[in-house]
Order: sequence, then C-alpha cells, then structure tokens
Amino acid sequence: MWPVLLVVAALAAALAVAVTHSRKPPAATGHGGTPTTAPAPVVVTEVGHRLLGATGNWALFGLTAGEVVRIQPAQGRITRTVVPALLSTGPVSFVAGPDQVIIRPLDFVPGYVIPAGHPARSLPAQLSHGPMIEGPAPGQAWVLAGTEGHMVMSLVRLDGSQVGVTIQLPAGDPWPFASDGGGYLLVSDADGVYDARPGGLRWLTRSAVAAVGPTGWLTVSCDNRGHCTNVLIQAASGARRIVPGPPAQLMPPPGVISPDGSTAAIFRVSRSGHVTLHLLGLTSGADRALAGSPIRGPLGTQTLAWSPDGRWLFVVAANGKLLVVNRHTGRVSSLGAALPPLSQLAIRNAPR
Repeated sequence: MWPVLLVVAALAAALAVAVTHSRKPPAATGHGGTPTTAPAPVVVTEVGHRLLGATGNWALFGLTAGEVVRIQPAQGRITRTVVPALLSTGPVSFVAGPDQVIIRPLDFVPGYVIPAGHPARSLPAQLSHGPMIEGPAPGQAWVLAGTEGHMVMSLVRLDGSQVGVTIQLPAGDPWPFASDGGGYLLVSDADGVYDARPGGLRWLTRSAVAAVGPTGWLTVSCDNRGHCTNVLIQAASGARRIVPGPPAQLMPPPGVISPDGSTAAIFRVSRSGHVTLHLLGLTSGADRALAGSPIRGPLGTQTLAWSPDGRWLFVVAANGKLLVVNRHTGRVSSLGAALPPLSQLAIRNAPR
C-alpha cells in the first residue's frame, strides 16, 4: 500500500442527508444465551445528492479488508458488502462486471462473487482458480486454461460460461502477462513486450510499458546512446507517435491512460527516491506533478482508475484513503463521503 500521496482536505463534515438501509441476518446467540448481532452482509447508504456532480450509470468499486465497497456517484449511493476472509495474502484479481464484482486470489484458495445488492457467494467452479483479467466486453474476463506447455487464456462470462475465444500463450517458461488496459493482454519475454489477442502477438517495445489504456500504450524508446523518448502506440492501428518531454520512468505498476487517450497518469521517482504522481498530456507532452507529499513506499496494483468520462482520476493513497483528482485542474480532494481504507479499485461500464 502507498504512503500518503498528496495532502488533501479532510473529509466533508457529516452529511446533511444520509439514510442507511441494512439487510441484517437474524441475531445469533452467544454463550449463556446472550444475544450477539452478526454484521449486516449488505449495507446501503443513500448520501442524498450526486457525488462529484457525476452523471451516467457507472460505478467505482473498492476492495478493503473484509468488504467490497460499491460507489455509484450519480445515484449518491454507497453499498458495503461483507466478504469472507481471503485465505491468501498474495495478489488478488478484482474484476467488475455489469451486475457483480469478482475477487479472485491468484493461488488455489476460494474466491467470491458479489452480485449487486446481495451478499457475497463462492465463485462458480469454472472461475475458482488462477488469475483473471477484464475482457473486451462488459461481463467478460480472461482466465488461465490449458495444460503445461500449452497454456491459453480463455474468454469467459462472469457466470463461468465459455465465450469460445482463446489467446494462445507462447510455449516454454510461463511468460508474465497483465491487462493491456483495453480488454486484452500484454505479455513479455527477453525481447520485449507484446500485445496478445486471439489473432496472435504484436510486438510493442523492447522495454516495459509506462501506461496502459483502452486507446493504446505509452512506451519508452531508447537509442544506442541512451537517449530515450516517449512513444505512444495506438491500439487500433499500431501507429506510433513521439510524445514530447522527459521520458516516463519504467516502474511497476504501469500508469493508466484516460478513456479518450489524451492524458496518462504516471509515476516518477526523484533522485532522493520519492515517488510522485504526474498527469502527462499525450499530445503536448505537458507534465504536471500533482501537488502534495510524495509517495514513500511500494506501489500497489489497481490503485489508479479513471472515471469513464475521463473527468476524474481515482487514487488509493498509502493509508487506504481514496483521493479524487480533477483532470482539468489537477486539484486533489476526497470523495465527500466516509469510506473504509481501500487497497484496490475497479470501474464498471468503462467504455471500450
């Protein structure tokens, strides 16, 4: 988790209108007949107004210890759903669909599906192990399948049924793979990074990818003298274009490109080792550091997410606080509603 990323104003004072609805199970009985109350599996809070002035039926999901938080800004609604303790401390796939969100630890322990407004339940057997990466259409995901030496990523629906599309992974040692930001995969080997799709592999760069998004990828190209430039690769055409300015730094995890392809949120490291978050204009090359304290610590995965309209960048800071960055002004604020500490983010209904 990140240390404090930016200095932000305190959360807004208690909301003038807040109504909470709880779906509570029957009270349990403790030793000696003393009643005990189990936590409500689903708690819905109606804030009473739109958050961030948002419109549209999109939702931001946050993963926290023992809960999933669904934030519907346009509806002014926050839903907290209890999730059984994960039997793993390793990485977790966190995938949002139209009517549910999935938590899938990468190792062989149980994962969970959280249908909208309902308690968590176990994943279907078809989704019960291995990594999961968001697919090209809402309600789809890639899962690892096949046999040793002939591994594929299979496209499935979030109920576990097969779509009938696969991506062939190269033979030999397992290749590292990750989301390309647009519903397919990035895989890498000693020769560089490839975009992997059902039609095959397309080589992108010899170095790592600095930022990913639905429209393409920000890479860094270096010549024999060590002079490096930012290169933007368009996903649809493969066209390449130099982005002016200092080259992005290649460090995991990659940054994220806004849905319209105009802005990348990237990390930079100072000589003293401080990490800061920057907004990079992908046409002008304008580089804007977000004001405040630098990051001091390891960077987590899925801790950055753009709203589908590209107005807002959501950031999980080191203490789990959700920060909201206005793309046009660079101003950083809170959401304006109380939330538990978060560790990962996912967006529902982000356009392709």
